Amino acid sequence: MSQSAASGARSRTADIATARGVVHIRTHCTPDFVESLELDEGLGVFPHYRSIVRDKESMKNIAGLGGANLVLAYGDEGKIIGYVAFAHPSPLERWGENGDDLLYELGSIEVSRNWRRFGIAKKMIEIAMEDEELEDRIVFLTGFCWHWDIEGTGLSKAGYRNMLMHIFQPFGFQHFYTTEPNINLDSANMLMARIGSRVSAENQERFLDVLFAGDHVGEEF
Repeated sequence: MSQSAASGARSRTADIATARGVVHIRTHCTPDFVESLELDEGLGVFPHYRSIVRDKESMKNIAGLGGANLVLAYGDEGKIIGYVAFAHPSPLERWGENGDDLLYELGSIEVSRNWRRFGIAKKMIEIAMEDEELEDRIVFLTGFCWHWDIEGTGLSKAGYRNMLMHIFQPFGFQHFYTTEPNINLDSANMLMARIGSRVSAENQERFLDVLFAGDHVGEEF
């Protein structure tokens, strides 16, 4: 497995020692680096949920997007055991209509069923959030319960939602209400966002306008 495949000034690495062995985490992975690895059997499609990122080709496509950040967790045997995918939101969605760099989407996160409860998800988020340019952006995520591994965790939808909020809140993410129809399809769905320290009050107001699609009438964060 070539460690130089994901080299670059912006890429960072970290290791976690677990009871199952050392887990390596790398940010800003390239398509070539993804190709050098294999997927762990605990990732992917299961009877009662479907991962947003389902195979290596999906990961390679994300890694190749301009401005994207694919964070991978992998073991010494060369298997991908977790990932977080950041990218600019699609211009076809309300989040990407302005076409600027203000909003940045954490589009998906998953840890293999075989490697959970080792703090891998938190470490992937921690190293990703060290990117200095995120202080000029609002990083947001939308949580849809039909993508959650309810069966694998044994949690209720509300319990799974609370687990996700507990993972993201230490990194400055807050829960926000929105009129987005897809989020409001189920009460367990959620939207969270982290507002960078250099985001202006004007841009924070723009974010509220996006959340409420014109319904905002001046309330504060």
